Amino acid sequence: MLDVSIIIIVLLLGFRVKYLFREDIEGNDKKVLNLLWVYHLIFCIVFYVFVLKNYGDALNYWNTVKETNAYTFIEYIQLGYGTYFMYALNYFPSRILELSFLTGSMVYALLGYVGFVYFYYLFKKRISFNTKLFNIYLFPALFFLPNLHFWTCNIGKDTLLFLCIALFSYGMQKPLKHLFLIIFSISLAYLVRPHIVFYLIFSFSVAMLIAGNLKVYQKILFIVIVSLIFIPLIDKTIAYLNIESIDYQTLSNYSNDKVTKLSRDYTGSRVDMSNYSFPFKIFTFLYRPLFFDFNGVLSIVASLENLLLLLLTIKFIFTNPLKIFLKGDYILKAFTIFTLVGVVSFSLILGNLGIMLRQKNMFIPALLFIFLWGFSYQAEIKNNKELV
Repeated sequence: MLDVSIIIIVLLLGFRVKYLFREDIEGNDKKVLNLLWVYHLIFCIVFYVFVLKNYGDALNYWNTVKETNAYTFIEYIQLGYGTYFMYALNYFPSRILELSFLTGSMVYALLGYVGFVYFYYLFKKRISFNTKLFNIYLFPALFFLPNLHFWTCNIGKDTLLFLCIALFSYGMQKPLKHLFLIIFSISLAYLVRPHIVFYLIFSFSVAMLIAGNLKVYQKILFIVIVSLIFIPLIDKTIAYLNIESIDYQTLSNYSNDKVTKLSRDYTGSRVDMSNYSFPFKIFTFLYRPLFFDFNGVLSIVASLENLLLLLLTIKFIFTNPLKIFLKGDYILKAFTIFTLVGVVSFSLILGNLGIMLRQKNMFIPALLFIFLWGFSYQAEIKNNKELV
C-alpha cells in the first residue's frame, strides 16, 4: 500500500515540477514539460524491465542494503563516497520502509526529471533564436534524446549527477540568489563523484574570470576564495581516485589502469582503444556507437542519436567555434570548458561503449547548449544584417 501511495505522489509531483518556474511558464511550456514527464516515465519502465532482465548497478544499489546486513546506515556513511554513499542514501527507503525496486526507480526518475526542468528553463532564458534541423525546432526537441532519459530515470549515480549539474548550472546564473541551490548541488555531487565537482568549480571559475564582468580587485578576491575551496578539493579528489601524486607518469599509469578496469565486456561493447590516436579517442567517446557498432536494439537507438550529435557538431563547426566562445556569455564559456575537460579526461580512461554512453551523459546537456547558443548567435547576426 505504501508503494502504491508513493508512486501516485511521484506521478502527481512530476506534473507539478514545472511550477517551480511559475513566472516563466507559457502555454506551450506546460504541454512540452508534461509530455517530457510522460516520455521520461516510459524510459523509467523500460530501464526497470531491462535491469530486472540483465541486472545492473541500479538493482545493486537498492537490494544490497535491503537484503544484507553487511553494514548499518552510519557505517555506510563512514565508508565514504560513491557506491557506499548510494547504499546510505537508499538505506531508509529500501531497508527501513521496505519499498520496492519499482518505487525506488520512480522516485529517482522524478529526480532526473527535475534536472530536465531546470535545464529547460536555463536554455529558454539564455538562447534567443531557435534553430531548425530537418524542419524541426531543435529546442525543445533535443530534450527528447533517448540516451538522456535512459540514464537519468533509474536508481544510480548518473541520475543524481544529472540533477546536480542542472541545479548548479542554473544557480550559477545568479550565484548569490541561488546560493542554497549551488551548495546543495555540489555537496550531493561531491558525495556521488567528487571529481565532477572539481570539473564544475574549475569550469565555472575560469569562465567567470575570463568573461570580463568582474573588476580586477573582484577577480583577485574571487581567486583567493576559490583557491581556499579548490585546493582541499584537489586533495580529496586525488584520495578518492587513489592517485598518489599529480605527475605525468602517475597519471599515465592511472589512465592505463582505468582503461583496463572500465573495459569490461559483458555485452560485446568493449573497444580496443590502445592504438587509437587522441582525436579518435575523443570521437569514440562522443559519437560511438555508430551504425558499424550495432549490437542489439539499444545500440541502434544510441547510434541514431550519436549520428544526430555528429551532424550537429558538423553544423556547429561552420559557425566558427572560436568566435562563438569569445562572444559567448559566461554560461557558454563555462559549459565549453566543462565539456572539454570532461570529454578529454574520460576519453583517456574508458574502453567500453556502454560505459561511455553513461559517462558522457553528464556532458551532453552542456554540449547541446553550446550548439544551440552558437546557432542562435549565427541567426542573430544574420537577422541584424537583414535589418540594416
